[in-house]
Amino acid sequence: MQVNKISFLMFLVSISFCSFSYLAITQEDSTTKDSTIYCFKYNFNLNDTLVYLVHSYDSIVIDYGRPLLKERNEIHQVICESITKNGDFILKYKLLAFEGRDKQDTTFIQYDESDWLNREIRIEIDSFGNRKNFWCDDTTISGRTPGGPFQPHLFFPFQENCKKLNETWLVRTTEDLVENGIPIPRLRHTMLFKMLGEFDTLGEKVVRSEFIRTGQGFLKLSNPAGELTLNAIINSYGYLDVSKEKLIPVHLFTTVEQKLTFVSNDSESTGRHYIYCNFTLIDYKKGPSKKKIPASKVKKRK
Repeated sequence: MQVNKISFLMFLVSISFCSFSYLAITQEDSTTKDSTIYCFKYNFNLNDTLVYLVHSYDSIVIDYGRPLLKERNEIHQVICESITKNGDFILKYKLLAFEGRDKQDTTFIQYDESDWLNREIRIEIDSFGNRKNFWCDDTTISGRTPGGPFQPHLFFPFQENCKKLNETWLVRTTEDLVENGIPIPRLRHTMLFKMLGEFDTLGEKVVRSEFIRTGQGFLKLSNPAGELTLNAIINSYGYLDVSKEKLIPVHLFTTVEQKLTFVSNDSESTGRHYIYCNFTLIDYKKGPSKKKIPASKVKKRK
């Protein structure tokens, strides 16, 4: 009973928070006369190594059943492996470590295994976060990130980078989230951004942009028993901090509500998945080399 109360409270908080966030991000502050222009973009150096702690809380309910509460800690590593002639960055992405704790009713389970540990994937992005290409170590071996196919992802397009305080802009895109699993989930989404200006956080001076996201996710899984299709309606809110000096993502905070539909050969079920997540940069090593490696030298997907 206590878990049901917790899940219901999380649902109410999520709905209230999203509604408040939508009003906050769309309402311009008429009293603000600051005309300062704030700019941000990505500019990785070759061999830059970034390590993020991803701490998440999940609440999952399938077919109005007993809620499953999860707490997850993940260590993600990002290495700038190559810089193309056009100035795009090829980033090698890997889940280095994981530990989780599940609770359902009064049952607790702790675990530290995942079939996504040490899987190597690569994404190619430009300085505005737009995805150009992706590769995976082996597309014939399935696997999934611990947070599910539509777990929040760190690298997404913001497309425009110089804005006045409280100025808003809209981005629409479709992304293949190879860092979230094989088979690859696809997300079609729209993001409304708002410039919040400069902040000091985590020992860095950052430029912060706030966002709300609405989107649809799609994933098809095949196994000997048949096919399973997962459709998701996704609403989220968050903010992204980009280092003003290093031009790398320092922190991402986001809350997510997913409405899920599972369709198999002979059945259909629904669910809800709520996520409260922080990506925090915990280690950064600047690459020693300035030599560019041609993209053709990068290991291609099998």
